[in-house]
Amino acid sequence: MAVAATIFFFIAMLVGALLLSHVLQGKMAPKKLLMLHAGSFALGLLLLILFAIITDKPEKQIATIVIFAVAALVGFMLFSQKKKHQHMQKWLAIVYQAIGMGGLIWLLIFVLN
Repeated sequence: MAVAATIFFFIAMLVGALLLSHVLQGKMAPKKLLMLHAGSFALGLLLLILFAIITDKPEKQIATIVIFAVAALVGFMLFSQKKKHQHMQKWLAIVYQAIGMGGLIWLLIFVLN
């Protein structure tokens, strides 16, 4: 289940990199890419939470869940800017990408050990 969560988070990270390129160019992010990013992120987070619930040692996944929860909050802030038809703040998009990549690296270290 952790491997499947990692795959979904990796897809979310790749799509997020595409979205970041749109934001850095000052363009509005395509809605389909936003939905693909949000959907793959949500599935990855759901699988990670379910894995933490059914495993014997959930404390190993708690740190990763917290990192991705923080990323989700920043993502909601960016999405609310999109809903208000405002251009997304570039610095916030970069921070969001960095948090997501950090969470993915943290999860990869966990999965590979």
